Amino acid sequence: MTPGEAPPSAPPRGAGRPSGRFARWAVALSPRRKWAFFGSWFALDAVLALVPPVYWTAGAPRFQSGFPLSVCYFLALGAHISAGVVVLYGVEAARGELD
Repeated sequence: MTPGEAPPSAPPRGAGRPSGRFARWAVALSPRRKWAFFGSWFALDAVLALVPPVYWTAGAPRFQSGFPLSVCYFLALGAHISAGVVVLYGVEAARGELD
């Protein structure tokens, strides 16, 4: 920045800041309710990731659209785990709890 140049402005609304409705929901969460919500979300993820699906024990996995069902299962599980991490990050950013 050179002398006489204006300081950079705040980032636009969509750049790294949560939307108004989401931010209001995140701030309204009590710490106990946040812990219960995300604790149960990640506990479900752990159970689904560590316990093999029933169809693996029942027999050979079938193919769906050219992919084994086990691949679809792990892709869906990875998306659910990733969504939980992203939403928790958004909640903590809205509440100002990030370091």
